[in-house]
Amino acid sequence: MTRFLPRTLRVFLAAALAIVWTGPALAISVARDTEIEEFLWQQARPVFVAAGLDPNAVTIYLVSDPSFNAFVSGGQNMFIFTGLIDQVETPDQLLGVIAHETGHMAGGHLSRSSDDMTAEAAPFLITMLAGLAAMLAGAGQAGMGIIMGAQHAMQRAILGYSRVQEASADQAAITYLDTIKRSGQGMLETFELLGQQELLTARMQDPYARSHPMSRDRIASLEERVAKSPYRDNRDSPEDIARFKLIQGKVRGFMDDPQETLRRYPASDASEEARYARSVAYYRSADFGSANREIDGLIAGDRGNPYYWELKGQILAEARDFRGAVQAFEQSVALKPKAALLQVNLGATLVALEDPKLLPKARDTLEDALRRDPTNAFAWLQLSFAYAHLGNEGMAALAMAEQRFNMGDFGEAIRFAARAKKLLPAGSREANRADDIIVIAEAQEPEERRSGRSRLDTPSTFTAR
Repeated sequence: MTRFLPRTLRVFLAAALAIVWTGPALAISVARDTEIEEFLWQQARPVFVAAGLDPNAVTIYLVSDPSFNAFVSGGQNMFIFTGLIDQVETPDQLLGVIAHETGHMAGGHLSRSSDDMTAEAAPFLITMLAGLAAMLAGAGQAGMGIIMGAQHAMQRAILGYSRVQEASADQAAITYLDTIKRSGQGMLETFELLGQQELLTARMQDPYARSHPMSRDRIASLEERVAKSPYRDNRDSPEDIARFKLIQGKVRGFMDDPQETLRRYPASDASEEARYARSVAYYRSADFGSANREIDGLIAGDRGNPYYWELKGQILAEARDFRGAVQAFEQSVALKPKAALLQVNLGATLVALEDPKLLPKARDTLEDALRRDPTNAFAWLQLSFAYAHLGNEGMAALAMAEQRFNMGDFGEAIRFAARAKKLLPAGSREANRADDIIVIAEAQEPEERRSGRSRLDTPSTFTAR
């Protein structure tokens, strides 16, 4: 609509709209961790089913960010921030946030918000045009008054829709929790704390509080539903709390400054959570002796925990003891053979050894992982290295094309796929896949250039790198 307006007016209108429409940024850093992802899915899956959603159609992203935040975007994508895991006190407080965000997904609030904003924008844009016309005619103060009034009215309208949707998501969340026979008390506790943040300035508020406006009426409605629920006392089991505390220790170890972690969990704290957090903090500080001492103590107490073996492997790999790391990663994979990320750890370490006898195992391990997780760009990169060491340049180029494609670097994906196509047998499945990458990437690349839209940062594992 604004294409034929003067440039200054287009800029002005864009700035005016930006004031009232502040959606979540898409340029975020996604972390990958099997232990945390598994926990989130065990919490969320029953909620998705209760909401009538197909869990297989929902993607949960772990966002590496210290903010207390979560949101849903782009259909059925849920983003859980590490800061949320760090700052809630119990698993059912986290579950309450997940249930609330599921209410937004199931209620179709994302598409409705877009439609509502479009509908509300039209009359206010007309009003702002009138204000601008008044300014151009010499009535500057009156024109600015009209424009500011339109902005404030639009803000109220959009916020009004948001409050309706928030209340709807609240009620849906309690219904889901009742369906799975879990207490809504954790959700109420979290939102009561967020409600107190409305007294703070916007700069000091958690992002979740800013994007999910609270009100006394909302809290009162939640209190009423929770009080009436027959499951209000179905809080977390001691086992769930212990597992959650371990995950919190891991998150804090990787996300916080190591010295802060060691202050939070002093050597006098002999809990599993504290030892887990300290082992990560020492690992990140390159104090591999202390890191090994802590993780070895945990393994001695629970040799069947694949994630302790995973961290042991990470510590040894960072210390350049690749053969020791392989042994630790093999233990983690043996305990959890279908976990693709654990397989990638093993495959990448086997590649790092550059042992001709072990390269076929590295290749096979990475290919098995990619059958389960075909969008893992790091795994494709390591598979490319494995094929290169084995002397198979065609498959190395194809794996690199897959890696670049999953990174969103479509120009490079086309280049590597074209190289692979020349080197692979004509008509083979692999050559056909190279063709597919070229066709899809060529269709995507111009669109990416035109839109300039943001993509997710490369998913990273929790490592010290």
